[in-house]
Amino acid sequence: MRIAKYPFAVLSAALFTVMLMTPISSLSNLIWLASVDMPVGLISSLEVILFDFQRLGIALFGVIIIGFTVAFTIAGLISKYSSLGGKYLYAVAGSVAIGVALVLMVELLFQTQLLGGNRTLIGKVLHWGAGFLGGYFYFKLISEEKNFTFIIRFLGIFYAYFLLGLVLNWVFTPIIAAADFGFVFNELTSDAQNALLRDFTSFFVATFLFSILGVITLNPVWFFSTGMIYIGAGVFNLVAIYAHGTGFNQIFIGEFVLGSWPIALGLVLYLKQKKTPE
Repeated sequence: MRIAKYPFAVLSAALFTVMLMTPISSLSNLIWLASVDMPVGLISSLEVILFDFQRLGIALFGVIIIGFTVAFTIAGLISKYSSLGGKYLYAVAGSVAIGVALVLMVELLFQTQLLGGNRTLIGKVLHWGAGFLGGYFYFKLISEEKNFTFIIRFLGIFYAYFLLGLVLNWVFTPIIAAADFGFVFNELTSDAQNALLRDFTSFFVATFLFSILGVITLNPVWFFSTGMIYIGAGVFNLVAIYAHGTGFNQIFIGEFVLGSWPIALGLVLYLKQKKTPE
């Protein structure tokens, strides 16, 4: 764990920074919409903030990982070969990494501001501040001894982060979510629409919450429960295809992946806890 904690600390700090950065752009866009008399309500604002965290956040996550890896490596070398060091060195490194990443995203990739919040000086400062806190968080993680549960928790959180996209689709944009599964929502009867919405929304919300509870409690039962639901969905998907002659689809592949991931986490937890003396 002495070596493994560093890459997972980078991943954790990057995800933490994404959580801080995406609301800056979301709120900036919402303020602009309100300024031009567009209707901005509580629910629509919440939808924008959450969707940006999940969708925009995934793209940012990859960029920040690269930036933090370079910045924290340099900070580590500076700390090792000079008198400089400590939490503020990594915090400044994180801030610089975000600043450079935002510039390069415009100049090399998109040729425009991907983040609405980065169009103003205060937005830039807030993004740098997010990087500063991300670097500080990284230092706190590497300064403490970690065991296997650190990795389990990150992988569980990242799994839940992925599921969050499915949850948001069914909660806020059910017609689009239904279309992804082959349903033409408006052509269904009202009873069928009700059944589709309640069952699928409950399905994804429940597994999302199970994975979060697994991360919090480190009880493998929560991970096993999540995995069994998706493995079951994959199995009965194949039964429907080959036993009942329904249309072939490849959704079962994703279902088996989504089932295997938490089951693997739960199995590692179970085996490690079993070896640990009472």
